[in-house]
Amino acid sequence: MNNEQLKIAVIHDHMEWPGGGERTALIMALDLGADFITAYANPKAYPEHQAELGDRLKVLSRTIETKRVFRYFWTRKVFRRNHHLLDGYDILIASGQAASEVVTNYGSSKARRLLYCHTPPRRVYDLFESSRQMYPFYLRFAYSFFTKRWDKLYRRALSRFDYIISNNHNITERLAKYTGFWANEEIPPPIITANYANLGQGDYFLSWGRVDEQKRIELIIEAFARMPEQKLIVASGGPRLEAVKQLARGHKNITIVGWVSDDELKKLVGNCQAAIYIPVDEDAGMTQLEANAAGKPVIGVDEGGLRDTIIEGVTGTKIKANPTADDIIIAVQQFTPEWCQSQSEKCLAHAKKYDREIFSQKIKSAVSNLSPERKVLAIDASRWEDPRQPGKGERSGVEVYSREIITALVQAVSGKPDLRLELITPRLIIELPRQVQKVLPGGKRWTITVLDKYLAYRRPNYFLTPSYYLPRHSPENSIAVVHDIKFKTDPERYSLTDRLWQGVTTRYNLHRAKRIIAVSQATKDDLVMHYGCQPNDVVVVPMGYTRWIIGNDKNTRTNTILYVGRIDKKKSISILIAAFAQIYKKYPNWRLVLAGKPGFGSEEILAMPSKLGVEAAVIFLGYISDAQKKQYLLDAAIFVQPSATEGAAIPLLEAWDAATPGIVADTPVMREIGSKGVVYFKPEDAYSLAQKIEELINNIKLGEEIVVTGQKKLASMSWPEICQQILKIFLEK
Repeated sequence: MNNEQLKIAVIHDHMEWPGGGERTALIMALDLGADFITAYANPKAYPEHQAELGDRLKVLSRTIETKRVFRYFWTRKVFRRNHHLLDGYDILIASGQAASEVVTNYGSSKARRLLYCHTPPRRVYDLFESSRQMYPFYLRFAYSFFTKRWDKLYRRALSRFDYIISNNHNITERLAKYTGFWANEEIPPPIITANYANLGQGDYFLSWGRVDEQKRIELIIEAFARMPEQKLIVASGGPRLEAVKQLARGHKNITIVGWVSDDELKKLVGNCQAAIYIPVDEDAGMTQLEANAAGKPVIGVDEGGLRDTIIEGVTGTKIKANPTADDIIIAVQQFTPEWCQSQSEKCLAHAKKYDREIFSQKIKSAVSNLSPERKVLAIDASRWEDPRQPGKGERSGVEVYSREIITALVQAVSGKPDLRLELITPRLIIELPRQVQKVLPGGKRWTITVLDKYLAYRRPNYFLTPSYYLPRHSPENSIAVVHDIKFKTDPERYSLTDRLWQGVTTRYNLHRAKRIIAVSQATKDDLVMHYGCQPNDVVVVPMGYTRWIIGNDKNTRTNTILYVGRIDKKKSISILIAAFAQIYKKYPNWRLVLAGKPGFGSEEILAMPSKLGVEAAVIFLGYISDAQKKQYLLDAAIFVQPSATEGAAIPLLEAWDAATPGIVADTPVMREIGSKGVVYFKPEDAYSLAQKIEELINNIKLGEEIVVTGQKKLASMSWPEICQQILKIFLEK
């Protein structure tokens, strides 16, 4: 279904004045062929656009509430009374803060919802304290309560959108800082470059930002009052207009003309020497780009959206944040007529990047991607990294699997016109495109609270959890990945808490999932045996591998035996240390290096080397980075994975990658994975493990042979192929 076939509505709070947000929303509706629904429309707010919309303009009230707090409730009341108008649309686009709540509260449950964020409510966030001080002291508590409620409603609305667009990077950062939500994309407001032209060069600077406290017009007047040789024209109005006129009185170089017609403004802009626009932390700002569209450089300020849209020394200059009149004077003196004229072509080229046509193409592309005909595959991406260590990039085996399968699925789904990927995550994954991420901020119990609530509201067609748990409101077509159920087959190696939690989650997964993916045949057999699963309901999809170490047997190796993984009782590390104690008696120049975070029973494990008299040769590294792990694997002569309870073997695959010969426990899972590419020892037998270590120490050729076999197996382990198997499971009838 193309955009012409989609039924689309743009919902905007109200159009009390002809602002940049209002014009952007109108253009969005016009270029998408959408209806435009608003609480109120001033006939003087872009009448040409209102006329062009015709019957598609739906205004809900003939009058507007002008008092600020009262208007908050009035706007929502007007939309609530007319919420039936939102029914029947395929795409609902919110433009404004009230609109964001309206769009997520009303309309068809099947409709896709998009937010074009001009700014989060600043009176709730960065301007809260200054706004609060505007009220009498006896009303400030009520104002604080009011804004807390507003914050809660706004965050809930953000959580329900399918896609969020911000109008520039400044708003993306502001949104993330104050709410934790991230815009999927940045699309700057459109500039109608055809409305502006370089008509020549006069001898005046021009300001046409609205005359209020936030635009610093009075500061501009103060600066030009001290420069009688420089001319200034102010072509705008606003609540501070009379104060500005009073301030300019007696200064013949300053002319205040107030609001002018579009034609007159075009002449003023086209003939000025340069523009000046220094608003307080402006959300985006369009004036600076409109000036550039007329070939004029602009004196701006290093705040807000202007930081992103003024090229320093090319399309203008950004005076320092919180400027003084002196800063303006210095900038004006640097903007000589010759320099301003020399930058004309560069200004024109820069403005064209923000042209209406480019804006419309980007908006249409975003809307097309949200077409209801594109089925949604949602993935729980919370285990991209260890959720207990957010932002540190730390991963155990489950997180490594999650990272690899998610990365590969992003690539696999990107080329499918009938499928859209949605990665649901508690924090932004900087390594992946924002366009496919749905960030839902949250902390502990995120999966069973935040994620579950989202799935109850926005029902994807398919859902995959690559880690542990399917939330209660997972859709019917959900798949869970089970890595192992060793908590069931070897319960003594797990804490009571782990046994209870994994037991509960496994039972829920088996009950809620349409299909279960097991990463090995051994895991499938365990599920069938211990949980009575039907064999056809469990599909074996082995792990893939992406080579990143690329070692060879020519590397210079140290006399090191390496273990990589959690220092945990279930990993049989005590068997490895006991075996090494036997080896150390005969080979005292060897050492044992163990890399990984402490886990269940780690205190007992950490004390073992001292008890066995090998503490000088046993090194516990703790958690190490990927770069460190790579180097240790390339340095080690032997890799050992002693656990008899593994459901997978990522460290073994990495050892093959580094051309490090490996020893593993002789279990069904490891036989399945390791094949003839490893040496096997009798599980839980330190003497057997010591024998195999000694065998590899003395038989270099054997180590080289199993490495070659292992690396051949790596060549057949493709994550893209694994992804295709998973997609096939979802899509099969």
